[in-house]
Amino acid sequence: MSSYEERYAEVIIRTGVNLYPGQCLNVTTGYHNYDFATVIAEVAYKAGARYVNIDVVSNKERKIRINNSESCYLEYVPEFSVSRYHEMCADDWAFVRIDDTEELSVLEGVDPEKLSIIEKAMRKSKSVFYKNLLKDKICWCVVCVPGPKWAEHLLGNESIDDLWQLLSPILRLDHDDAVKAWSEHGERLLARRRILDEMNIKTLHFKNADTDLKIGLTSTSRWHGGPSYTLDKRLFIANIPTEEVFTTPDFRKTEGYVKVTRPLKVLETMVEGASFEFKDGKVVNFSAQKNEEVLRKYLDIDDGASFVGEVALVGCDSPLYTSGKVFGSILYDENAASHIALGSGYPSCLSNMNSLHGDDDLKSAGCNVSLVHTDFMIGSESMLVTAVCEEGKEVVVMENGLFVI
Repeated sequence: MSSYEERYAEVIIRTGVNLYPGQCLNVTTGYHNYDFATVIAEVAYKAGARYVNIDVVSNKERKIRINNSESCYLEYVPEFSVSRYHEMCADDWAFVRIDDTEELSVLEGVDPEKLSIIEKAMRKSKSVFYKNLLKDKICWCVVCVPGPKWAEHLLGNESIDDLWQLLSPILRLDHDDAVKAWSEHGERLLARRRILDEMNIKTLHFKNADTDLKIGLTSTSRWHGGPSYTLDKRLFIANIPTEEVFTTPDFRKTEGYVKVTRPLKVLETMVEGASFEFKDGKVVNFSAQKNEEVLRKYLDIDDGASFVGEVALVGCDSPLYTSGKVFGSILYDENAASHIALGSGYPSCLSNMNSLHGDDDLKSAGCNVSLVHTDFMIGSESMLVTAVCEEGKEVVVMENGLFVI
């Protein structure tokens, strides 16, 4: 166990999910990152965890199923896989997911139709989990950990130590007290989101040479970022690292066109050079330079996959952006640039969340409903973001990719 791993695990348990004594923890990991999952488990038990479960998932296993299983079987999910998420949510488990950056290209070239079927079935089987997650009813945290293949992707060599050196300032592990450093960073993001809330923004306008996109908010949209609160007021940080402030827009009010500025994983497959055109909130045209068919299958998963569920602002002074790296992990890349998400919105970003009891209520309130949620980065050093406030006043929020408010 390296000192980096142990300190990172401390941040995840104490700040990420903010585990309390007697709470159970579920850790989802690829098999390449299993050792780090056990480090998290050890730190969790020392913090008083009642029980830690480690789930191992693998894109390699998924590829084997896609290439060899009968198509009629791909929708099958065993009932025990469904019922355990009901049990974990009912018993207030905390959840950590280690994004598998060691299998970035495993699913390249697989049948996108079959991949879409498996993804949709999996999402349906865990719908109760995702509903609890989107409403901040549970403490959850998504993380990554260095491995040789991720190091090769980013640095051109397989040195895990070199990758830790790159990530240390991004993860604030270069501070004497990393937990305290994350608390202070969280306060800065809280201050930024308070400013945005006070502006009473009606519309956000993103514009540069490749983008002219207007996203309408609702009167109940509230900005989140940094720490989140469960319904019983427990703090947690859902992403480590995180640099974004975000909200749930009115999914019916997106107009214009946008070019995606960074590659990203869609259905566990890297998509590059994507662009979208929106009308009445919906994607009406799209393209991609690489894996366009995967993007098509994503948009066809359900009706909500073609609408915006989240808009997030990230400055180009983010340590992830200034690193100059494309990380290949949505967790890292979304915190390097402003982005929109196609798919489900966060009810927790609506001030009237507690009065919204079903999908129809959410849609009526402007919150998108979907089985999926994927972030598409649109920010760059040329991006201008202007807010139109409720009283009609226009305010520049970001200029040349940097916050000016």
